Amino acid sequence: MGTNLSKSSPAKIISLRPRSFPSQVAAMRNRLKNISRKIGSLLTNYPRVPGVHPAIFASIPSAPADRNAETKPGTLAFQSVPDKFYFLLFGAFRAHLTPSLRGRAELVVVRAVSGAIGTGWLAELKRAAPVAWLLSKPWVRAYGAFVDDVAYWCATWAHPYSDLADWMSSGRLWRQLQQQNENHSLLIDGIEVADLIIDSYLRFKPSPEFSVSDPFVRRLVWQALRDVRQAQAYFGKSRPRLYLTSYTTYLEHGIPARVALQKGVDVWAFGNLTGFGKHLSLSDSYHTRNCSSYRSGFEALDRQTERLQQAREQLEIRLSGNIDVATSYMRQSAYSKAHTELPAGLNGAVVVFLHDFYDSPHIYPELVFHDFWRWICFTIEALQKIGATFFLKPHPNQLASGDDAMARLRTKYPSLQWLPAGTSNAQLAQAGIACGITVYGTVAHELAYLGVPSIGCARHPHHTFDFCRTARTKEEYVGMLKTYETLPVPKEEMQRQALAFYYMHNLHEKDNERELQKAFIAFWRACNMEEATEDKIKTAFLALVNRPAFARFAKKLIDQQEDDSQQTAKN
Repeated sequence: MGTNLSKSSPAKIISLRPRSFPSQVAAMRNRLKNISRKIGSLLTNYPRVPGVHPAIFASIPSAPADRNAETKPGTLAFQSVPDKFYFLLFGAFRAHLTPSLRGRAELVVVRAVSGAIGTGWLAELKRAAPVAWLLSKPWVRAYGAFVDDVAYWCATWAHPYSDLADWMSSGRLWRQLQQQNENHSLLIDGIEVADLIIDSYLRFKPSPEFSVSDPFVRRLVWQALRDVRQAQAYFGKSRPRLYLTSYTTYLEHGIPARVALQKGVDVWAFGNLTGFGKHLSLSDSYHTRNCSSYRSGFEALDRQTERLQQAREQLEIRLSGNIDVATSYMRQSAYSKAHTELPAGLNGAVVVFLHDFYDSPHIYPELVFHDFWRWICFTIEALQKIGATFFLKPHPNQLASGDDAMARLRTKYPSLQWLPAGTSNAQLAQAGIACGITVYGTVAHELAYLGVPSIGCARHPHHTFDFCRTARTKEEYVGMLKTYETLPVPKEEMQRQALAFYYMHNLHEKDNERELQKAFIAFWRACNMEEATEDKIKTAFLALVNRPAFARFAKKLIDQQEDDSQQTAKN
């Protein structure tokens, strides 16, 4: 292949003579120096990430001393992940809680399976304990005096005999999983881990479909045994007052959170941008919001007409192509494209809204299908069987590896009809579609506002409303697909319910809570969506953590357990 050379600059002449032995030695010496320098930086420095160093916490003013307040004993434990957003957020809580919480701060270093994508020897090397220690230690070091010690490492060689015993047990448990139907369940010391294993398999194999017979599943079972054992030992003995986590999906997030809850530890998750922090419980250990009371909660409010109008104004902002309060974390509105050319035949058709095949499905309970591949194959074949006209709409944020899954889907079902990924729901409603199909997507309330019903198959955010019919079994799901043209309630009532959902999901908070959430999202954007400079991150970080509402929230973290204990005693 030729190379274009600018006329204004001469071509570079490349010598074909081999380099002399001294030059080869010098080059080798330079490479070794670079490797040594990189290893040395891992051993002595902080991560080369803007904002990740102890000095940034010095900008947080100390909480004023309250002589009447009682200093509470207890350890603060929180997750350590190589992410500047959570590094800074959890460090800020440590800074705010130091005056009122007398005790240690300890980190749970969760890097293990998540250390690599794939199943080869190189992936396992990246997951190994020495590599995990080498890459995680700078993040631990960056907290400085704010952290006293590491609670435990998920990747460790410190317990070889226990690890060997766990490996032997993993074979038996793996066979137990293989003998089950698709409703997989696996308890380890009372902790359900099957859903965490499935999600970890999809993400880190990676694969769009969970294959229980894959030997990598045994590898995940083994890791689950090790994680549960270490979490039981730590949370059972140390009993920290608080455990802070980002998410509750995958092995690395879910097992520490579930074991901590089992041991009576207060657990808070911060993996959901639609709210600021969620207090978890044994009955609800998902980091996503529990929307079960939305409908009854709205019906109990006064000034409903006024609140519905507030929701309408915000939703119309979104549908007009701008960013509303619910999509403030997005770079660009899904409705920003004025027009996308649509195929013929949409009038009266079904549109199936695809999910990210490699994302964790188990962010909501009561899934009918344990991965999105089984769901879409089942849905396609059911719609084909009844002769329905349907189209598939790709997920707008599908991971790059999702291209393989999409190609596989096109090969398996060559007659499928596809919509452009940039198609807006407003266009689809105007085209006259009859129904939208999703597992648990928030697309359902947008469609309802536009007069289109939907069908879901999990305890999704809309499950208490009528505009989205929710299947709890495959039989129910097939029945709903056969009657996809059914309008569950009149369109005017669907729109009212959609606005009620929108209000409860996005607007129903006290003003100070809403402002705190806005600052939370702005900080997240500074870390994840904009050019991550030290100044931008620090500005957004301090705008969040220096708010009085943040200090009140931090205080609530340690007061919540006492309130719960007092309420339990009264009951």
